[in-house]
Amino acid sequence: MSKTKPIKWGAAIREGIQAAKANLLPGSILIICGVILVVSYYQVAPIRNLLEWVGNWQLRLGMFFAIPSTAFFGGVAPLIFRRIFLREGSTGKDYLFQVIFWGIMGLEVHLLYKMQALAFGNEVNLQTLLPKAFIDQFVYVPIIAIPSMLLGYLWKQCNYSLAETKAALRRQNYWERSIPLMISNWGVWVPAVFIIYSFPLPLQLPLQNLILTIWVMLVILLTRDKTAD
Repeated sequence: MSKTKPIKWGAAIREGIQAAKANLLPGSILIICGVILVVSYYQVAPIRNLLEWVGNWQLRLGMFFAIPSTAFFGGVAPLIFRRIFLREGSTGKDYLFQVIFWGIMGLEVHLLYKMQALAFGNEVNLQTLLPKAFIDQFVYVPIIAIPSMLLGYLWKQCNYSLAETKAALRRQNYWERSIPLMISNWGVWVPAVFIIYSFPLPLQLPLQNLILTIWVMLVILLTRDKTAD
């Protein structure tokens, strides 16, 4: 009988902290943009009218807005962006995976936001924002979001082969992969969800998609700058 490989908890935590530090600049830019958007929504009528127009579509269509919009902004837009700025092509399987994966994520987040609004209301105060942010980042993220993202993208990285995915998990187990991802996620998305939950419910998912897209593009651009000649 083979022995279970011990989990390197310390190394995983250190890797997560290093990733969070590396994300400090793009994360800070993202949060500043988010704060400006919050202030603009409540203080600048044209911006409020534009955002409310988008929110009305979310309100009318519900999950039929959430699924395709998240599939595009979370899945397709980053591939297009990588193609333009990094000259990295993607296969048809990659596009299909991204559309299906992020469409499902869009449905999950849509339901999460609705349940949070029913449970805690939609006031913009700490009594409302704190429990929403806690459930979002410390319940939904570690139990649902991180496992599906880690395993889904590992399967994609392994050429959509379950056998190769299992072999990769034997080389570096789930916890050693998920802990760094979770810590780096918290470094950006804990403040980001406070921004998202500061908006009315119909705007929360569209803004989550916008923040997600800006975040991915910032990371791509900064990575490209570091590796450019």
